[in-house]
Amino acid sequence: MRRVPPLLISCLLLGATTAPAQAPSAAPPPASSPGSLALASLPDEDRLASLLWEHSPELATARARVASARSDLTRAGLLPNPELELGANTLPLGPTNPPGLNRLTEVPNFSVGLSQLIEPGKRGPRQDAARAALASTALEVQAGLRARTYDVLERAAEVATVEVRLSELERLAGDAARITELQRARAQRGDTSGLDADRAMLEEAQLQEQLSGERNHLAEALLECSRTAGLTCMPFGGSEAAAGFLATRLSHPRPTAELEQRPDLRALEAQQRSAQAALTLARRRWIPDPTVRAGYVYDQFVISGNQLHSVGINLSIPLPLFDRGQADVLAASAASEAAAKTHAQLTTQAQRELTSLSAQRDAMEARRTRVRTQTLPQASQLVQRLEAAVRAGGASMLELLLARRTYGQLLLDAAELDLSAFRLAVALERVHAGGPKPPPELSEHF
Repeated sequence: MRRVPPLLISCLLLGATTAPAQAPSAAPPPASSPGSLALASLPDEDRLASLLWEHSPELATARARVASARSDLTRAGLLPNPELELGANTLPLGPTNPPGLNRLTEVPNFSVGLSQLIEPGKRGPRQDAARAALASTALEVQAGLRARTYDVLERAAEVATVEVRLSELERLAGDAARITELQRARAQRGDTSGLDADRAMLEEAQLQEQLSGERNHLAEALLECSRTAGLTCMPFGGSEAAAGFLATRLSHPRPTAELEQRPDLRALEAQQRSAQAALTLARRRWIPDPTVRAGYVYDQFVISGNQLHSVGINLSIPLPLFDRGQADVLAASAASEAAAKTHAQLTTQAQRELTSLSAQRDAMEARRTRVRTQTLPQASQLVQRLEAAVRAGGASMLELLLARRTYGQLLLDAAELDLSAFRLAVALERVHAGGPKPPPELSEHF
């Protein structure tokens, strides 16, 4: 059997020993381009929301809803159009009376009139209802934009977690490859059985398969991020930037506002105001809407004693005997009660969520602290001691492999803990009234 030089064995073992302390060099973050979102240089919440407002296709319909509500308010402020009436009357049929009159120049009369509908007590409530409806729509859209911003942040956190896990798996796979080469060299020298070499090779194959699956997971996470943002999400480009993105939000919680300032709750309050104004309008349907008409008549039948030029003023008043707005009252009352009830239920639910999420966050933070300050350092020290023992011949390579596998799994679990803590932080912000500033075209309406 061909003997392997001892120097080669020492170099391989040294590489396996120092591998856990060395992280792969981070690739430079991808440069952003039009239509893309570079996660390594992700803007703050306000700029991210502005970017989504301009480029997300799902928000195009929301902008149309705001424009439609704005048009309803404009329409509510307009007066009813006047009506122009033209008439030609007393057109004779048969012989004229008295006989011999000209049928066109001596008998017919011609009139012109202008009518205007007057709505007493209705224009104010109608405008108030439309104004509140516009505020409600704008706040609903802001709530959707806020939720979409948090969704993008969560998708970015998922990408960051996958990149951290991928970096750890690449390091573990590199360690496994070096150990496999070492075991093969030792088996060729006769220092160990071929079983250890086969075991190391299987360990390397398993890690390579796990690495391949994690790369597919990264592609899926980037695709999901792109779907949520409406832009092409570019990866962080390295575990350092990815881990920094997760740690920044965990170490520096965002300021939160009072629960009542949440856009969806404010939208429900605006809905209730709109329904109350609509209720007032419905209850005033019993007030008749008179129509005033002013007209001029040119009457050529002066031979009969008619006046050649005359004007007239008429007033027509509808009688609200049957339809006095009963149906509109029922609809507006139901809408107002539904908005108030939904607001109360969401507020109660938010308070329960705050209590539960705060407890989860505290428990998660305790777990993360324990893993980061106790479990991981102990596992790392165990791997280092076993490596030293393997070099001295006092421990088997199997023990080192098991310790490395445990340490690697702990690192992967720590990344998942960071993702869970990130999600809890975002969930707390969702429940509170924090979040990005609304675009100017929304904030001007509430």
